[in-house]
Amino acid sequence: NFPKYDAYIFSGVWCISAVEKCKPNMLYLHTPMRALYDLKDHFLKKSNPASRLALKKFASYWTPKDKMYMSHFDWIAANSDNVRKRVLKYYGKNLYNKTSVVYTGIDTKKYRYVKSGDFYLSASRLDSLKRIDMIIRAFKKTPGRKLIIAGSGPEEGKLKKLAEGCRNIEFLGSVSDKKLLDLYSTCKATIAANVDEDLGLIAIESHASGKPIVAIKEGGFLETVNSINGIFFKNESDIARALDKLEKTKWNPKTIQRSAQKYDIKEFTKRIRQILDGVIAKNS
Repeated sequence: NFPKYDAYIFSGVWCISAVEKCKPNMLYLHTPMRALYDLKDHFLKKSNPASRLALKKFASYWTPKDKMYMSHFDWIAANSDNVRKRVLKYYGKNLYNKTSVVYTGIDTKKYRYVKSGDFYLSASRLDSLKRIDMIIRAFKKTPGRKLIIAGSGPEEGKLKKLAEGCRNIEFLGSVSDKKLLDLYSTCKATIAANVDEDLGLIAIESHASGKPIVAIKEGGFLETVNSINGIFFKNESDIARALDKLEKTKWNPKTIQRSAQKYDIKEFTKRIRQILDGVIAKNS
């Protein structure tokens, strides 16, 4: 029994099961559960036989419930147009028409430009979906370029073995927020190869620090990266070309930082308030 509020904000996976008791409402959607939808085959393939069977049973049980719960939201704020398109694909036109894009907000004032350093920065969880192995293989072929990898995850051992003997590749493990801000502020550029990333905070945080990004040409990066703040690559063999182009380009840190302003937390707050006002008015 929930107390009565003007409106309810949902964010997450399991919490949506309370949607029918909490009206009016809105959902801030990072993505439909990927293990049920776009990455279902990926998770099935990487599972052992027992886990695969469990995942199939879970998907069979939860997918219809997920769709039913989602249908009860008054409004959905997707964190990118990429995620909004997933709403159309997996939930249909009715829910898509009740979905708008509200980009994830960051406190852009925390980030700063110090200098263009001598290293590229990978700041992602060490997970197969981040495809850091692709980045490592590219840097193994260009030993004159330095790569710093900040983060931890299930692929850490495998990735360290892949980079073994490469003096130009350094693993820092998990780092503090302060250390990450320092890395952003002093790197040459960031680099990311995430599989169909929902939005991609690394690009936004990189830009807030006045740094360009070398990004895979897919997913949310298509919304955040352009010619004034980064370079795209299409696949592993294309990374070297992208790095060459980045190093030949004269980047303007202030221009890059301005491109991050649309993702500031103040803009996010304004958009969420507008949605809540509309939801409350519609249900009053």
